[in-house]
Amino acid sequence: MRFWRGLVGLLLLCLSLPPVMAAELKLRPPAKPFSAYPIPPAPDYADRASWAVWPGKPSSADVIPSGIDGTIPRAPKADVFFIHPTTFLDNSSWNAAFDAGGFTETQLDQGVLRHQASAFNGCCRIYVPRYRQATLSAFLTPSDDANKAFDLAYSDVLRAFDYFIAHANNGRPFIIASHSQGSLHATRLLQDRILRNPKLKRRLVAAYIIGASLPEAVNVGIPVCESARETGCIVDWNTTANHTILALGSRRMITFYDGKYNLVGSERWLCVNPLSWDRKTVSVPSANKAALPSGKPGEPLLPVVAGLTGARCDRDRLVVSIPVSKRKGFRDPMSVFGSYHNQDYNLFYGSIRQNAIDRVTAYTK
Repeated sequence: MRFWRGLVGLLLLCLSLPPVMAAELKLRPPAKPFSAYPIPPAPDYADRASWAVWPGKPSSADVIPSGIDGTIPRAPKADVFFIHPTTFLDNSSWNAAFDAGGFTETQLDQGVLRHQASAFNGCCRIYVPRYRQATLSAFLTPSDDANKAFDLAYSDVLRAFDYFIAHANNGRPFIIASHSQGSLHATRLLQDRILRNPKLKRRLVAAYIIGASLPEAVNVGIPVCESARETGCIVDWNTTANHTILALGSRRMITFYDGKYNLVGSERWLCVNPLSWDRKTVSVPSANKAALPSGKPGEPLLPVVAGLTGARCDRDRLVVSIPVSKRKGFRDPMSVFGSYHNQDYNLFYGSIRQNAIDRVTAYTK
């Protein structure tokens, strides 16, 4: 029994984990209840230090990988509000300080911003708030304490979005993009802000809530994208190999709807194929023009790889097949178990980048 509990915990881990060294992992929840820990000071979003990315402030999201044919426009027609995934892997508290340094900051700056947020610099001005993210271990054992940690993290995301709309967006069209923990908060944000405000809903180009455990049957008030140039819609996927034991822990993953956190249970997860931008197409590897390998912090981005893998939605996951000879830069501890969640953006980097440009173009026309 202990073995299976450990295995399920390890599988659940892949749903929140950026590429890291195994030695950094602390899987057990904090030893004390949420109320026993001091709450970290809240970020002030009028202060640019509370933003990992803000237009005009140089950041790691300003890169374009070698092999991508494109530039960063001087006057893009839209904005992207990007909510980053978990980079706080410690279990010394339920929530990180918004300005946590060290390993937490390195994973955000050198991992997430370069390999995920930068995919939107061809279409949009990028805004990435820092927030008091919940610890990774909060996802491993659903509880009232974990929900309180998610609530605290979300309260920052909500305030950051309100500041972005009031002081930066100026009525422009915008994209909401996210990954993993960020997509949990994005799912709630869509319901709390976009669905309830017709003016904001009309300005939503698309929502890329990638790596969310969003049940297909749950209606968050925004339609699912069914084509590459549709606007005002959402996409989501979770990437796995054809043979995976990831599903062992999927019933205990959480999502947000009906005003509360809910276990996904046996619900089928939403899957939109990022190579075809629908739910039915079986895409061949030649359709994948640019996958971005993960690199080491501080080193230049590696060139993109063409034709790495096709993709198809099957059993509510996005199934890929990466040849053994091409897995360098696309493997991590969880890929051993058939999970490529950490690579949800990397594997389809070029497609995401071009699709964001295409949807903004379609919206503005």
